[in-house]
Amino acid sequence: MGEESVSACEGAISSWENGRASPLSFLKTQRGILVDELEEYIDFIVQQALQKQLISKDDYEDVVYEGGPRKQVRKLLDIIDCLGKESAACFCSLFIEVKCSKLKKETPKRNAKEYLKGIQKHKDVLLRRNDCLKYYNCRHGEKFYFSDHFVNLLLVKGHYSLEIKQNELLTFGQQRICLQSQKEERLDITLEQLFQKLCDRRSPKKILVSGVAGIGKTVFVQKILYDFANTAAYENFDFALNFTFRDLNFINKPVTLRELILKKHGHLSHILDYIFNNSEKLLVILDGFDEFKCYSQLDLEQYIYDPDEEAGLPHLVGSLIKGELLPEATIVVTSRPTVVNHIPVDSIERFVVITGFSETEIEDYFQRFYGDSIYGSEIFDLVRQNYFLFTLCYIPAFCWIVCSVLKGSSTLQIDQPKTMTDIYCHYLVVLLKHHTRQESCVDKTLLDAVLSLGRLAYQSLLQHQTLFYEHDLETFPNLPNDIINSFLDKTCVQELVSTENILSFTHFTIQEFFAAFYYANEMQLSEDIMDNGVQTRLDISTGYLDLFNRFLSGLLSVRNQNVLSRHLKLDASRKSEAYRSWLAESIIEHCENGCYIFNLLHCLFEQQMDCLAARITPAMLRLNLSDNIFSPIDFDVLTYFLSLVNMDIEELDLTATQVNAQYLKQLQPYLNRCTRLWMGENNLDTEMITVICSLLESPDCQIKQLGLGWAQLEDEEFLQLYKALKNNKTLIQLWVEGNNISSEAIEQFSDIPLFTTSLQHVILLGNRIPAQRLTEFKEKPYRNVIVAHIDESFGIDFWQGWWDWIFQRCKICSDEKIVSFLTKVFSGLSVFNEKNTSWMNTWYTEVDKLLQLRIRYCSITNIKKRMESLQQMFMQQASSH
Repeated sequence: MGEESVSACEGAISSWENGRASPLSFLKTQRGILVDELEEYIDFIVQQALQKQLISKDDYEDVVYEGGPRKQVRKLLDIIDCLGKESAACFCSLFIEVKCSKLKKETPKRNAKEYLKGIQKHKDVLLRRNDCLKYYNCRHGEKFYFSDHFVNLLLVKGHYSLEIKQNELLTFGQQRICLQSQKEERLDITLEQLFQKLCDRRSPKKILVSGVAGIGKTVFVQKILYDFANTAAYENFDFALNFTFRDLNFINKPVTLRELILKKHGHLSHILDYIFNNSEKLLVILDGFDEFKCYSQLDLEQYIYDPDEEAGLPHLVGSLIKGELLPEATIVVTSRPTVVNHIPVDSIERFVVITGFSETEIEDYFQRFYGDSIYGSEIFDLVRQNYFLFTLCYIPAFCWIVCSVLKGSSTLQIDQPKTMTDIYCHYLVVLLKHHTRQESCVDKTLLDAVLSLGRLAYQSLLQHQTLFYEHDLETFPNLPNDIINSFLDKTCVQELVSTENILSFTHFTIQEFFAAFYYANEMQLSEDIMDNGVQTRLDISTGYLDLFNRFLSGLLSVRNQNVLSRHLKLDASRKSEAYRSWLAESIIEHCENGCYIFNLLHCLFEQQMDCLAARITPAMLRLNLSDNIFSPIDFDVLTYFLSLVNMDIEELDLTATQVNAQYLKQLQPYLNRCTRLWMGENNLDTEMITVICSLLESPDCQIKQLGLGWAQLEDEEFLQLYKALKNNKTLIQLWVEGNNISSEAIEQFSDIPLFTTSLQHVILLGNRIPAQRLTEFKEKPYRNVIVAHIDESFGIDFWQGWWDWIFQRCKICSDEKIVSFLTKVFSGLSVFNEKNTSWMNTWYTEVDKLLQLRIRYCSITNIKKRMESLQQMFMQQASSH
């Protein structure tokens, strides 16, 4: 209906309401307009007329049997006209009531063109912003379209956050294989299925998408926005709004949701109220939660309910995720796994892991990158033979780096990379020469620029900083635009009175590499990040510098010093020899003390200097590598070290490393010279136990203590060990606590002293042993072999050694891991049914102090609560004896 007709109708209504026109006159003069107005509502209004007894049932049937809504309206008006003035007045009142209520709710229908125009304009804006991706370090004018990218999703059950270590990208290749093999725990989905109902549940409203750095989370967001804007998918949504936490971090005052939206999507101002009122058609994406400066402040006691209510960012974000603000909207949060514990996961209805490329997709990417399917497949086959390179290629960002390096290396006559630092050094050389069109050696001006970029990276690393304003670069005068554009990403952020350019390294590992580059080549550092006092003062936690140290070691290696000298004309670093001495001494110290040594072995591997092993001569070789989910390169690093240091291994701790049978076979020659081997908290399936049994039966076996606790062992695997031990003459203690072994299997195992004289104890705390059987085992002749509960008769030294190992693990565990590990330990201690001892009380006191300290500094609310609960459990256990 045209605007003139609407005005005429409203004028006639006003005239009738003011008594200037009779109801019958109004119905006759406005008949055409009334037909238009009531066409959509005839079913409702005729029912109302019947309920109010304006018309009879016969009249009602006469109306509804008319063919079509317009004829029905005319029929109803004819009936009212015949009923007289009073009925006409009642009908006019009913008409006004319907018009006010219905038209108020259906305002967009009156403004359908304007609303549809708003949707299309929004899609045009999104399409312009997301039609292609400026990929990492592409040349000016070079574009990569979404048809060249892959987004592979894996839907998993539960909260995927356990034990992702600091440098998660190095372990994700192995993690991805693990996830793919656990078919009962996952379901592959496409992007289009992300918001759909699966398994007879309602469509999810709150979705968490996690993935390691560089895996493609931001590309995933852009792909959704591109497909939505291109009307290719997501027809359930009228509007899609995206926010990055990187941008939100610069808002430092209370703000309303309306202001947040209009700051980025000002074109929605005239229809934003309707969007709020119909939030079931709204998709909101919050990208990069791991970069949110207030990520630990979402444990809210008060919520925001009104889009026009001012609040701090944590309250707005928390209220959105919790579903208190715009409860019908669909909210997607993306994050690296390291901080998802801070997200209120009880509100999340779907957990999704971005798994990056599959093996087939890696090969396809190589073929596309090189523009030749045959040549691309040849390069792919070479990469697949290198575990390290291949593991990196699961991550799209690094797949591009690997391809760029290999392509550039062929023209620059650079040796094939063997280590991570090799990759990044070649990456630096390739970009400097190709992006700056310097095919000959890089000149001094460009080298000064690289060192300035290194100083920026180093100072930012000291301050835990990953973002900086463009004006921050004014203190780095030697940074030309070519260098900035090659290694830094730029984001434009709207401030109160102006726009600001925010810069960051294209990836955090790139920043760590440049920081190490600067450290290796600068003799006068303002602060030495390797100094323990500096680390304490700057609150640099364990693990924060792991990758920096690896890069530093690789940069100070002979092979990369030669590369940098040849291609960048960089003088050899004067720190190389001092660093190698420090590395050898540190490895010796950690080996002798049984300290955590994982990252030092990686640093040794980065050196690729076999003769350095001659300096590593510890009095005792003890290697603690626990609580790392090993990737193939990790096993290569361990094998590399053990092949160089040819001495007996006093202790090797592979607890909770997800070691598998393939790599255990690879390590078997070295395990034969191991005295104490700990492999608990791994999934020791039949294939793994077969390898362990082969190890125990070997005539070269030297193992005296073997730990297989909390490894999901069943009776079958336990009895498989029993058969192997009949042929073993070295094992003294077998620790299989916290498994699923029955008392019947233990009974069968009990005659093992008849076959071997070496085995003294089999520790079985926390298995499937009823309390009654514990008493029976104590009375058996083999009670000194089967240890099914804590018995003081074995002596304090026996149990103290076990406890020292547990407490040592706790000291290096994350807060989340401590909860998981100590819960398992508690289940073993809880079978103790005798009078408590003074040394056990000491244990409980130590645990209490440890948990008190961790609770005090824990910033993750749900983990903190679990630690408090665990603390109470231990103290109750202590007081019950």
